[in-house]
Amino acid sequence: MAAVVLVGLFTVLAGPVSPACACSCAVATEQEQLDRAAFVFDGDVRTIETLDPAARGDYPLAVRLVVRAVHKGDLVGPGGQILVGNSDNEASCGYTFEAGKRYRVYVTPQGSRFVTSLCAGNRELGPATTGDPAWSALPASPAVGALPLDSGPSAITWALLAAGVAAVVAAGLFIGVRRRRA
Repeated sequence: MAAVVLVGLFTVLAGPVSPACACSCAVATEQEQLDRAAFVFDGDVRTIETLDPAARGDYPLAVRLVVRAVHKGDLVGPGGQILVGNSDNEASCGYTFEAGKRYRVYVTPQGSRFVTSLCAGNRELGPATTGDPAWSALPASPAVGALPLDSGPSAITWALLAAGVAAVVAAGLFIGVRRRRA
């Protein structure tokens, strides 16, 4: 009987995953978005890189931007570059950036990286300026030039671990109750 319960639990946990719900953002004014962000800047998107699956976490994209104007914070000055973590689709709250375009970007720190989302307040401003030295320069600072990697397991990993532990505990309790009745 215990084997049947364990196989059943394993089947449920390892079965097909249903699609996640779409991203839902609370309505916020531009001032509220500015207040929530640690760093707000206008930047030109140079590249969008997909991170290695083992290192991506909840933000699988690294968007490299050349900072053109700073509105809040002092992470990078105009002409510097920053990598910003971002999700890869709008359903998981990722903002859709395009290389060669300028955006106003609102970022927050997450561990040692900087991230943004669809709900942060980002918006397209127009075409990028690509003919200057800042566009082609290599990043000078490792704090803003290193690929943003998660410092730990993602929320999904923790949820799956918790579900597995709960299943093992439930199976143990079920077996214990069955043995007492027998």
